[in-house]
Amino acid sequence: MRATTLPGLYHEQVARFGHRVSTYHLDGLTGRWLGTTWRDAHEQVYGLANGLLSLGVAPGDRVGIIADTRPEWCAADLAIVCAGAITVGIYPSSSGEQCRYILDHAEVQVLFVEDARQLEKLVAAVPDGLRHVRVIVTFDSLAVRPALGEWRHEDAAANLQCLDVAEFVARGLAWATAHPGAYDDRWRAIKATDLAMLVYTSGTTGPPKGVMLTHRNLVWTVQAQNQVLPLRDDDLGIVYLPLTHVFQRVANYGAMEAGATGVFAERLDKLGDHLREFRPTVMLGVPRVYEKIHQKILARVAEAPPRRQKIFSWAVDVGKRARVLEREGRPLPLPLRAQLEVAERVVFARVRDGLGGRLRFLVSGAAPIAVELLEFFHAVGLPVYEGWGLTETTGPATANRPGAVRLGTVGRSLQGCETRVAEDGELLVRGENVFAGYFRDEEATRAAFTEDGFFRTGDLGAIDAEGYVRITGRKKELIITAAGKNIAPNPIEEKVKAHSLISQCVVHGDRRKYLVALVTLDPDALLALATRHGLSLPTSELVKHPRVVGEVQLAIDVANREFSRVETIKRFLVLDHELTPEDDLLTPTMKLKRQNIERRYANELESLYEAAGERRESLW
Repeated sequence: MRATTLPGLYHEQVARFGHRVSTYHLDGLTGRWLGTTWRDAHEQVYGLANGLLSLGVAPGDRVGIIADTRPEWCAADLAIVCAGAITVGIYPSSSGEQCRYILDHAEVQVLFVEDARQLEKLVAAVPDGLRHVRVIVTFDSLAVRPALGEWRHEDAAANLQCLDVAEFVARGLAWATAHPGAYDDRWRAIKATDLAMLVYTSGTTGPPKGVMLTHRNLVWTVQAQNQVLPLRDDDLGIVYLPLTHVFQRVANYGAMEAGATGVFAERLDKLGDHLREFRPTVMLGVPRVYEKIHQKILARVAEAPPRRQKIFSWAVDVGKRARVLEREGRPLPLPLRAQLEVAERVVFARVRDGLGGRLRFLVSGAAPIAVELLEFFHAVGLPVYEGWGLTETTGPATANRPGAVRLGTVGRSLQGCETRVAEDGELLVRGENVFAGYFRDEEATRAAFTEDGFFRTGDLGAIDAEGYVRITGRKKELIITAAGKNIAPNPIEEKVKAHSLISQCVVHGDRRKYLVALVTLDPDALLALATRHGLSLPTSELVKHPRVVGEVQLAIDVANREFSRVETIKRFLVLDHELTPEDDLLTPTMKLKRQNIERRYANELESLYEAAGERRESLW
């Protein structure tokens, strides 16, 4: 009988894999990579869960985590759900005020915090103390403990209790000795319909909402996604995306079900080193990661002699033509097959070796990825399978899969999940993966569903005769021009970003006669371009140089060819820095916060219209 709850799935795998290595992580003291077995990892989960029980944490209570991606995050998460509580993950990049809002809204009672930096952020934002948190457990040392002083929680008579994770595990193990069987009784009593986590949406247009995901949502999705992209117990992947986001968390649960091994990245800028050192077999990524990999490959090619550059371009062209036929199930003509063999030996094998040489497939999600990027990776023998979903659908609702890939689409619905298009073009989803509602927001929950139970995703799209779903934009992000034309900015932005120099593009034009754009440049690609042309200037001046501006203009001209006249970008401005979550211009998952961007750069956007003598035209 298959498990129906996360604790049930977890304990099955602990019993199954026991002394096999579950994860690798870098030891901060020795600088060595350490492997942790399933059984050793369970010792910590068991101690943490019993620590929560010792505090009187009851089924359904909320327990928070504020930390970067690391093994302790996963251990705390599993401990929370095994104690029957609900995990509330908070992005470590969140401001103190954002953390306070979520902690208060969810009424978090116990909070796992990474280190002194995160604690100090909370203390600074909430000097009078948190409303509900009774106990804080830190993953790193408690050097900040004295700085907490008289920091209290509002409903407590005593000061906030603060322990490090080793102390908390020791307390939990002692409590378990005095209360044998309590842990097993708790996790075995959990039902599939019970809530497992609250995931607060990134909030591109307002305060985040707490998405309620049940054990059934999570286990069903894990089993469905592993049918589409089967993992094996000898697979290995790098864990580096935020665990607060449902994309990485569900992927981790999928690896748990398969018995695959995870390597926790030291940090994101070390990803390339980890790929070469650990040679993963599968990889999960957001489009920006694949863009960076692609740009680095092209930068190395640009440094090669002209003859090698021509060979590389020829090989990629051969690969693209061959993969089209393969996806269509058609045989390769003998000349093309011979060319592919040469391209494989001379170019593609070397490209794959640069990423470890063992990757079976890659997965892209969380945001749209450019078709040109997918074509490149498929050409060199690194198939990227794009999927689509939201936090409210527990991550993937559709996916491309081996033997059933259609580039430019997000694939077909997972088995047992229904996707349809509403009259206004909005994509609707129904299935066991669809969330239970928004926490403490009945009005928003009602508005999120149709009368027959389909979730309103907010994404616009189409479904072809074979069930492949194509995303065309976000309903709330539609630009309505002065002429009343509805334009989805996302496809335009993705086409512009297909150029290796451009990292971000923000299209603007609501109530205007034409579209303009803010553009940011990839630092590595900009440096390579400057080096090629012998330019030695600060970034603020470099982005204004005619050669740089001309390259951006070329990228926009190429993108404009794909769209109707009204959808083309007429003017643009190159910024001298990238947009970041820390500036509150991107969500933690790198989605554009358009309202914030337009407020921050209101003068710059206005100047793009004033230079052409255009003024805002109101629709009212």
